[in-house]
Amino acid sequence: MQSLEQCVNSLEAIVHQLDGSVSRLARNGEASNELCEGILKIKRVFELVPEYDVESARLALFEEVDPMVKTLGDKIEKALIRKRRELENLRQTSELNSLRLSGDLYFSETGIDNQDMDVSTDAIAIASATDAELDELRALKARRAELQELLDGR
Repeated sequence: MQSLEQCVNSLEAIVHQLDGSVSRLARNGEASNELCEGILKIKRVFELVPEYDVESARLALFEEVDPMVKTLGDKIEKALIRKRRELENLRQTSELNSLRLSGDLYFSETGIDNQDMDVSTDAIAIASATDAELDELRALKARRAELQELLDGR
């Protein structure tokens, strides 16, 4: 019988200990219970935004951003035009310099004094050199080469 009494006593001790734990948890958890109840009681309402408001916001954004985009586009276009002009001027300068160098080589090979022909000190307006002028220079260079061949052939 004693073992039965020991079991009952142990069971009563366990129940008493569990009651103490439950009461302690209840005391410590009151704040969190109130918080949880408050959160659970919150009613969240999601409202659909009317299509009119969405479109008006989109139009307002376009009105705000579109002028800036156009301004930047214009600036980029001007910069591109300026760079193209600069590139064309550099090409013309290069071609004029190559023509000038080929002329210097011609005079040094033939032994002709090019004092009268020296135009290295003359000012050249690169911006005024057009494609027609460059074509004329090419034609003159070709004519000079033909005349040189005639002289060499004699």
